[in-house]
Amino acid sequence: STERGTDFTVVVDTFATTTQGLIGPVQPVQLPIQSSGSLVDNTVTINSQTESEKCSTVSSMLVTDINNLLVAFPAQLSSGVVWKDSTDVKGCQAGVPTSAHTIRSFVVSGQRSYEGRSVLLIMRADTTRAEGEGGLQQHRVSIHATGTGTAVYYLDTTAGRILHLTVDQILNLSLGTLTGQFQFNQDSKQDFRIVP
Repeated sequence: STERGTDFTVVVDTFATTTQGLIGPVQPVQLPIQSSGSLVDNTVTINSQTESEKCSTVSSMLVTDINNLLVAFPAQLSSGVVWKDSTDVKGCQAGVPTSAHTIRSFVVSGQRSYEGRSVLLIMRADTTRAEGEGGLQQHRVSIHATGTGTAVYYLDTTAGRILHLTVDQILNLSLGTLTGQFQFNQDSKQDFRIVP
């Protein structure tokens, strides 16, 4: 923690991708990958990345994960408290650089028990818009996406940390190429747990 916010460094040493109906090979991953940045005034800033890092599968997922895990919760949390924030993330979809804007709505659901601990349950609902343009296998591609998502935070208020987080997101993607327009859905589910 600093006076201006919270600085962080994250290292990814293991990464696996599971796909269904895969078109082409999975992008090779060079590990470990390290990223650093800060959380200041509810905004996550990632220190400079090269263009290839911004459009790598792991780096893209890492930036999204950081925005999910580093949330500036209000100082006073009690059942029924609501607030909104937004994130702007530069990443990749199908190997094409994209910019995504997500509006997130939070509500404190109340106290629960999680693995023998008392936690505060916080629900989140998202709406996302993303756009991008670039080359994919020597073809010009444009991407437009809209989506919705939900997340559930299990917050240990005594320790001041997230013990468990689940995130579900559905994106409706429109892929434009010289040969036509293609529509498809991307459904992602993530589960974060603190490792003892």
